[in-house]
Amino acid sequence: MGIDIFNRYNFKIYIIIILSSLFVILLGANVYKNAKHHIATLSNTNKIATSENIVQIFQIWLDERINSLVKASKLIQNADILDDEESIKKFTQAFLGDLGEFDLVQLLKDDGEIYINGEKFPKSPKEINSRLSLIWYLETKNSNKPTVNFMPEHTILEQETLNLCVPNYKNGKFAAVLCGVVKVKSIFDNISNFKLPPNSYSFIVTHSGEILTKMKDEKFKAQIEDKFQELFLKDEDISSIVVDSNFISIAEIPSLNWFIGAGTDNAKETKELLGATTKNALTLLFAFIALAFIANSLHNFMYAKIKKRQDEYEAILAHKAKMSEAGELISGINHQFIQPVNSLNLAISTLLMLKREGNLDEQMLQNILEKGQKSILLLSNTIDIFRNFYKTSENIREFSVKQSIKNLLTLMHTELTRANVHVVLSEFQDKKVNQIENIIQQILLILIHNAKDALVDKFKDDIKSRRVQIDVKFDENRCYIEVIEFGIGVSEAMSRKIFDEPKTTKKQGSGIGLYFAKKLANRKINGDIKLVNRALPTVFELNFDVDLKGDK
Repeated sequence: MGIDIFNRYNFKIYIIIILSSLFVILLGANVYKNAKHHIATLSNTNKIATSENIVQIFQIWLDERINSLVKASKLIQNADILDDEESIKKFTQAFLGDLGEFDLVQLLKDDGEIYINGEKFPKSPKEINSRLSLIWYLETKNSNKPTVNFMPEHTILEQETLNLCVPNYKNGKFAAVLCGVVKVKSIFDNISNFKLPPNSYSFIVTHSGEILTKMKDEKFKAQIEDKFQELFLKDEDISSIVVDSNFISIAEIPSLNWFIGAGTDNAKETKELLGATTKNALTLLFAFIALAFIANSLHNFMYAKIKKRQDEYEAILAHKAKMSEAGELISGINHQFIQPVNSLNLAISTLLMLKREGNLDEQMLQNILEKGQKSILLLSNTIDIFRNFYKTSENIREFSVKQSIKNLLTLMHTELTRANVHVVLSEFQDKKVNQIENIIQQILLILIHNAKDALVDKFKDDIKSRRVQIDVKFDENRCYIEVIEFGIGVSEAMSRKIFDEPKTTKKQGSGIGLYFAKKLANRKINGDIKLVNRALPTVFELNFDVDLKGDK
C-alpha cells in the first residue's frame, strides 16, 4: 500500500516536471528572441569600439614610421653624406632592409637627384622640374615638417601608396626629402598588433567613398562604396552605416581625412552565437530534468528515513527553527527596505487585479514590471550595503539629477502616501552628473525616510504640516541636495554624534541609516552629509562631485 502511494506521488511529480519543462522551453523561446536583439546591440557597440581602436592603432603605426624617418634623416645630416652617392645608396638600402617598415624608400634632393631603394635614377632638365613639383616633395619642403600623402599610383610600385616624408638639412638649410612608401592595400598586413574578431572585417575608405584596402567580397565592397558616396553627397556626418545585415562602424583618421570601417554580418554572427547558446541551453535543460528526477528520488528516500527516525526529523525541525531566528535578525534593517517590498507587493496586487478585470494591456504590464524591477533593484542594493558594504560594485554613469530624484520619489510613493507626507522638489536648473546613481538614491532615501518619521512624530493629528522640501543647487564642481522639514528636530547633544555610531533607535542613538549614509557618501561618491540646521527647519545636506573619477 505504501509503495503504491509513493508510485502515485512520483507520477504526479513527473507530470509537474514535464509541464514545468514545457514552460521553460516556451520561456526559452522568448528569451532566444530577446537575446538576438541584445546580441546584435552588443555586437554593434563592440564594432564602434573596434573602429576607434583601429584608428588609434593606425595612428600609432604612422607615428612609429615617421619617427623612424626622422631618426634616419638626423643620421644622414650628422654623417654629412648627402653629397656622397655611394654612402646614400648604402644607407637607403640598409634603412629599407633593416627595419622592414616600408615597401620602398626614396630620397629626393633639391637638385633633382632621386635615390629609390639605394638606386640612383638619372636626371634631365625636364625630369628635374617634374620631380621637384611632386606634391609630397613640395608639401614637405614648404611645411618644413613630416607629411603624409596619398598617391593614387606610385611610379615604381604602380599602385596606391602612402608616402611618409620628412625634410632633410645640410648646414642648417633644406637639402632633401626622405620618404618611406607603403602600399595602401597591405597596410593592415603591416600592422603587427592589429587583430579583428572572428567573421569581422575592416577597411580604409577615402573621403570620396573609395575603399583602398583589400576585401574578399568585391560585390560587397562595391555596395559599401555606393553607400558612402550617397552619404557624402548629402554631406552628413557618418558614424555608422548599414548594408544588408551588416552594421559597419565608422571612425575618422584625423591626419588623413580618411575613414576606417569595422563590421560584421550581424545575421551570420547572431546565428553562430545563438546556435552555441541554444546547444548549451538544451544541455542544461536536460541536465535540469535529470537532476529533478534524481532530486525527487532522493526526496522520497529521505522522507522514508525521516519517518523511521523521529530523532532526525526533530533535528531538522530544530535546524529550521534556528534558520527562522536567523531570518528575524534581518528585520533590524527593515525600515530601510520595507518601502520597496511594499511597492513590489502593490505592483503584484495591481497586476492580479488588472488581470482578473481584463484591463491588463502590454504597455501597462511593462510599466508595472519596470516599477517592480526598480523596487527589487533598490531592495537588493540596500541589502548589499548592510551585508557586504565594501564589496559592493557600482557603475559610474551620466544621469539627470532631477530625473533621478523623481524616480526615487516614485519608488517611495506608497510609503509617503500611507504616512500622509508630501514631498516637494523645488524648481532648479537641472544638470547631468557623472556619478553612481544608485548610491545617491540610497542616501536620499535614508534622509527622506528620516524626515518622514520626524514629521509623523511631531504632527500626529496635523497631517497638512507633514511636508518635506528638497532643494538642489550646483557650483562648478559639486552638487548640493538639501532635505528640509519642520519636524521634531535634533537636540544639541545628538547633533554632535548623529553620524558617529550605528545605533538602531533614533531616540537613544544616532540612527543606523545616517551612519551608513555618511560612509556611503564619503567612500563611494566623494561626497558628504551635513546637518546644516538642527530645527525649525531641520536641514540635512548631501553634497558630491559632479564628475566622479573612476578611481574613487
